[in-house]
Amino acid sequence: MERSIITDQVHPDLETALREIQKMGYRSVELHNVFGKSIEACTDEEVSQIKLFLDRYGMRVSNIASTICFLCPLYEGDEVSLFNPSFFAIEGDLDTHFRMARRAAKIAKQLGAPNIRIFPFRYPDNRKGPYGSEKDFETIIAAMKRIASIGKEEGVVFVLENCPYSHCPKGEMTFRIIKAVNQESLRLLWDPANSFRAEKDLVPDSYKSWSLLEELEALYPYIDHIHVKDYRFRPELAKPFEHRILGEGEIDFLSLFDFLKNKGFSKAVSLEPEVDPEGAIESMIRLDSIL
Repeated sequence: MERSIITDQVHPDLETALREIQKMGYRSVELHNVFGKSIEACTDEEVSQIKLFLDRYGMRVSNIASTICFLCPLYEGDEVSLFNPSFFAIEGDLDTHFRMARRAAKIAKQLGAPNIRIFPFRYPDNRKGPYGSEKDFETIIAAMKRIASIGKEEGVVFVLENCPYSHCPKGEMTFRIIKAVNQESLRLLWDPANSFRAEKDLVPDSYKSWSLLEELEALYPYIDHIHVKDYRFRPELAKPFEHRILGEGEIDFLSLFDFLKNKGFSKAVSLEPEVDPEGAIESMIRLDSIL
């Protein structure tokens, strides 16, 4: 397995992050927040600067963590907003996001990245869940077919992430979309912690039965990238899912990584710890220990 980490989890300044990541012995990074914007919004000059930094510190890019189809209303009248102002994201209608998908494809090829992260649409602020109805799936699948076509034309792979702030927080839900689209240019970015923290009242009952290991066993043939972070559930808190340093939460990563090792998984597992920089560094050490 290839060890990776999203650079802005270590430091918002790209070169500072790369320097620290190199010290930890990592040689692979994922790019999202760069130069105060989401990676797909970077100019050609900024991409050239990114390439310069990557070469200087001997880093390859495991994934372009774009925000395509995140802040994009699924239906007319849906209102979507950011859950965290430090999470940079592009906005606009679906045609805008399709254009940005082509832009992300160009950046991925310039930086030698094997895939590009996309989302199954942010759930709306003005419409209550649960989300993931049959109509939702039909609408998302139609959009993902367009994305897959762009991927095929551009010679890149888009990876769809299960996200707790989207219409498809569970891996089982993004799995259904991938199978329906059935194109090699659209694969899965699996985030087991996102499945773990999916809010039960926002998920249809039909997607609540699988354990994380069962989810991994089903999704495995379609996974091209994995995100790693840890949570502890604290019901007494207003926001009960508390980010923790890797290994201090409740997710059984040992069994998940044992499965991946036995399968010979050779692609990237990328840290997105969502803790402070010191905790991110400690999570890098612990990921080393697990692997």
